[in-house]
Amino acid sequence: MSVIVIKNKTYRGWKKSIEISNSDIKIIVVPETGRILHFSFLEGENIFYENQGFDGVEFSLGEYYKKDENIQAPDIGGNRVLPCSEEYFHLLTGSRHVPDPYINASAYKATCLDNGVVLESPISTLLGIQIKRTITISEKGTRVKIEQELIKRIAAQNQQIEKIPLTIWSLSKIKTPNVSYLPIHEKSVFKDGFMIPVWPDSKNNATSNVTVNSNILEIKSSESEPQKVGADSKKWVAAHLNQQVFIEQFNFVEELREFYPDGGTSVTIFGNNLFTELECLSPEKTLSIGEQINYNLYWDLHKMDDKNQVESLLKKI
Repeated sequence: MSVIVIKNKTYRGWKKSIEISNSDIKIIVVPETGRILHFSFLEGENIFYENQGFDGVEFSLGEYYKKDENIQAPDIGGNRVLPCSEEYFHLLTGSRHVPDPYINASAYKATCLDNGVVLESPISTLLGIQIKRTITISEKGTRVKIEQELIKRIAAQNQQIEKIPLTIWSLSKIKTPNVSYLPIHEKSVFKDGFMIPVWPDSKNNATSNVTVNSNILEIKSSESEPQKVGADSKKWVAAHLNQQVFIEQFNFVEELREFYPDGGTSVTIFGNNLFTELECLSPEKTLSIGEQINYNLYWDLHKMDDKNQVESLLKKI
């Protein structure tokens, strides 16, 4: 019988890190960053991209991360969560590239369980919300469950922000080079079953790297230009890195299709030469104080090298 082991450790300079493992996998949660930074087989390679330039960084509550006096979103890596679509960032922070710092660049409270950990964000005085994530693993095997709650605690900073529709937006950064996958919805709202955004300030390299076979979209990681593809996928998104396949599953609510962000997008894959970001989004909703959004994720890892085997596995999900 497998035994779940939970221990505190210093990880890449963060002294409050928590490692959760069984006989097959381990994950490392770093409360100082509000992120899951490591997911691997017990003795295997971390599937997540990590930016060593941020090792040990500490954030001040509610303060923006700055570089050269400019506010930025810190590119730490791993898995994080955001509370609203990117199209509203400018209303919150004045920049379309910088999300709510209370959620994205603050330390979270951590409470250990017998099989995992609970992470709780600070209450954002901008949006008036708090994020709670309960991260647990199975006694054996590779299954990780992430129960997520976005809770409206207080009024937003102003009436304009109060009107912003909220979503639970989970982002997992996978190392490159990799190949990522998503399923095409049989009744997609998008013309080709997916969409490739057109950017005003740069080229979207996805047009060069996307192929579709048997209703599964495949996108190779980009060697240079950034790329992004979105879809109304129903159940999962995945990535193949070396001999590992990372699968992220979620619940798709068919009757709420019109409320998914960005014209009906439940999954986005964004990438550049450093990482590929698998992004899962819940339907959007405006909340009154005391109301919440729930949106759970399920992770699995598989040891698999052959591309045909990977595609066969994904067709069975």
